[in-house]
Parts: sequence; C-alpha cells; structure tokens
Amino acid sequence: MDAADRVLGSVRALLPSIADTAADVDRAGAVDPEVLLALHDAGYFTMLQPARFGGLQARPDSFLTVTRELSAACASTGWLAGWLAVNSWHLALFDDRAQDEVWGADPRALVATSYGPTGRLERIAGGFRLSGRWNHCTGIGQASWLLAAALLVAPDGSAEDFLVALVPRSDYTIEPTWNGLGLRGIGADDAVVPGAGVEVPAYRTFGFVSTDQLATLPPLYRLPQPTLYSHTGTMPLQGAALRLLAGVPPGPALDPIEMARSGVELSMLQIRRNLTDLMDSVESGSGPDSDLILRSRRDQVVASERAIQAVQTVVRNPPPGFDEALAERLWRDVQTARNHVASNVDQVLSVVGRFAYGLRVDDLLW
Repeated sequence: MDAADRVLGSVRALLPSIADTAADVDRAGAVDPEVLLALHDAGYFTMLQPARFGGLQARPDSFLTVTRELSAACASTGWLAGWLAVNSWHLALFDDRAQDEVWGADPRALVATSYGPTGRLERIAGGFRLSGRWNHCTGIGQASWLLAAALLVAPDGSAEDFLVALVPRSDYTIEPTWNGLGLRGIGADDAVVPGAGVEVPAYRTFGFVSTDQLATLPPLYRLPQPTLYSHTGTMPLQGAALRLLAGVPPGPALDPIEMARSGVELSMLQIRRNLTDLMDSVESGSGPDSDLILRSRRDQVVASERAIQAVQTVVRNPPPGFDEALAERLWRDVQTARNHVASNVDQVLSVVGRFAYGLRVDDLLW
C-alpha cells in the first residue's frame, strides 16, 4: 500500500462521523475545526504538497478520489478541504523562498485563494504594493496565507499584467460575508487589504510558468495550471450525486435515475483516463497537446453537469421512503457549487467547439 492509499484509508475511517454531522454543518454554517485537524492527521493536506516539506506529491486521481469520497460524506467539508488542499499545488510553483516562508516553520500551514483579479499591484523598490478586496475566499478563516489575484497597474493607470500575490494573514482582514444557499460550511468570506495597501516582495508574486521553469519541476507540477483546480471544483458535485444515488435501489436500465447513475459513473472513468494521460504526457517530457487539454476540460465540466442532473433527477423522482432532508440539502449544495467557474459548461463547450472547427482559441486553458 502506497502513501496515497494510506491517506484514503485514514480518511475513509473518518467518513461515517463526518456524514453523521453534515446536517449540523449546514445548520451551523461551519465545519468543526476538529474535522480539519483529523484530516491533517490523516495526511489529506499533504497529498499535493512538495516532498521537501513532507508532502506526498500524489497522483491527481488519488487526491481527487479522496476529495470525492469526503464530499459524499459532507459536501461542505469536501469543498472546504479540497480547495485548501489544492492550493498547495499552486504554492509549489512559487519561488523556494515563498514556500519556505509558508511551510518552513509550519508544514501544516494552509493557503486560501481568490483568482478573480480584483486586487491592484503597483511597482515599488524590491517588489509591489498590493491593495484590494477579494470575494468568496473559501476557507479564509482556516488559512494562514492568501493567494490573491491582482492586475499590475502601470504609472499611467493601464493594466500591464495579471499576477497572483502571496500575503500572510497579518496583511489582510476578513469580513464575514458568506451566506450561500448551499455549501453553508465553507466560510467563503471576503479578504480585504485596505487603504494604501501592503508591500509584497517580488518573490511572493507569480504569473504563468515559463517553459524553462517547467523543465525543473517534478511531473505533478508540470500539469496545465487549471487542471487540478477545475477538477477539484467537480468532486463535491460528484460526491453529492453519489451520496444521493446510494440511497436509491437499482432499477431498470432505462429508468431516469439509473441513466443518471450511469452518467456519473461514466464521468468518473473519463476523468481517471484523462488524468492518467495528462500525467503520462508530463512524465514523458513532451507535455499535453491542445487536444488532450481540451478533452480533459470538456469531460470535467460535463462531469459537473451530469452530477447536477443526477441530483435533480432523484429530487424529481424520489423513491418510497427517501430521505427528503438529505435531498434538499444536497440540492442546495450543488446549486451553489455549479456557480463556480470550474463548472461553467457553456463557456467550456464553446471553446471546445471553436477549437474543433479550427477557429482561433485564446482561452484554451479555461
């Protein structure tokens, strides 16, 4: 049994208690800190962390499998933990000095993110000055650092570049704003760097990975940058669908619920295939081509849509004795989760269609 399998086994041991308290998370609007501590102890947050900080550098499918099963127990817990964990992947692309600042003293430090470029960066000696407000920062209350997207603004006020700045908890304030229809426990509050802003050294900012830098990274960190993020956004949807479908006895093959179940299972197989192909491509040194990148993104976003449809199908066709309270909660969770950019099926399929017809595609990755 490898390290990732041991994490899966340890997390599975936690799932019954997490499932038992999912309704409490929804009512209270928060995941119990003891649950996150137990996930730390199980090794979940190390799965995408670099090995030099004790991380596993696990294969993507292993991380996503654990996240899916965690989400099936409690969608809020899966969403919160999944987004906090996946940010370790991005931090691993930063300058070593930035990684040392975050994990050197505390390998368990967690990082929140907001990739909407609602911040402002201005050049100063040795780095930048950052200011702004970032909305819907999942897990901002549990994180010690924030990856905050911002536009680099020239002296004349024009936008020069898109960067992500890494800032410590002492540099921003948290404003409690999260009041979602579902995913009630994710704590997606706002982060604010007010007034004149804070100084950010240049090594704590990040753009896109250059070809030269890619060659120096372990295979996990040579994946296309949105891959793990978009798939992490799909796992809570799949988890919610699987949880609801588990309460429905098997029926005829053409029954709407059975067709929905088959769609979710098909998506799980497609995602596993695509992630295997992506990892094979980076391990070979060639890297994925546009066809593979878009196939992966297409299947991922369709997986989100199938999971949403599965939940809605069960809600509309409840079997006798069905748990209506569970269905209502999971319906709210998936309606909230579908609003994330990771699940924007129309946008992604538009890109896929343009590419298939040989039209120019500038937004290939997203």
